[in-house]
Amino acid sequence: AGDFGTATAGYCGTATAGDCGTATAGDCGVIALRYWNGNRYRAVIGTISADGLKPNVAYRLDDQGQFVLAAVTRGAR
Repeated sequence: AGDFGTATAGYCGTATAGDCGTATAGDCGVIALRYWNGNRYRAVIGTISADGLKPNVAYRLDDQGQFVLAAVTRGAR
């Protein structure tokens, strides 16, 4: 998914979204999101369960590039 997009993958799948996007993956899946650090875009990759991320939960990145739960309301940043 592109910037502000939503990506969802199932069991052992991979979900990737651009700047301000959200990603969700099933157990053993991988999510990748990017954020602007003030100088350039950085990508952050997390593995569901292994990195403390929960399966089937939408995540986004905060301003420091850390995974946080995505807002339930569409359009929220």
